[in-house]
Amino acid sequence: GDMALYFKNSTDGGVTWSSSRRLTWTSGNSYNSAIAVDSSDNLHLAWNDDTPGNLEIYYMKSTDRGATWSARQRLTWDPRESGWPAIAADSSGNPHLFWSDGEVCYRKSTDGGDTWLAFKRLTYTADNSGYATVVVDNSDDLHVAWNDYTPGNWEIFYKKSSDEGVTWTTSKRITWTSLASQYPGIDADS
Repeated sequence: GDMALYFKNSTDGGVTWSSSRRLTWTSGNSYNSAIAVDSSDNLHLAWNDDTPGNLEIYYMKSTDRGATWSARQRLTWDPRESGWPAIAADSSGNPHLFWSDGEVCYRKSTDGGDTWLAFKRLTYTADNSGYATVVVDNSDDLHVAWNDYTPGNWEIFYKKSSDEGVTWTTSKRITWTSLASQYPGIDADS
């Protein structure tokens, strides 16, 4: 009766798929998952779950291509809803997590997802910011885009970090439209 996360993988380029494996067994709803694969083929999975009474972000990883998974870790404790995660892994296998609680928030791990540093707020807006998307480029620079309602309608904004999330550029507005610009996607070429 509640939403749960399931996992399937393919070892032949998508021709065939494993059977479904259920990953979450909570009394609430687990959904809005985001997954990243690091350079050692470890899987990093984040999602939101409303079991605590409001949406919070959880994480687990697999070091054997999804055959087994670590225990789930709760990464947020926010009186507001924390949801819509985005996750990417750098070349050292460390995950970088973004989510929304009305602002864009960020957290990273420096040991492959075993422990996490304190969260950092990336936006301070007059209205609502969220639905972030992230990519790590070949130089390990982090690029994040999101939508923000501060201009009076939804527009897309962008930030970059060149030091593994320690410091960030100022927010840069990417769109100027008369209607809503929402739910960005981002990637980086070589």
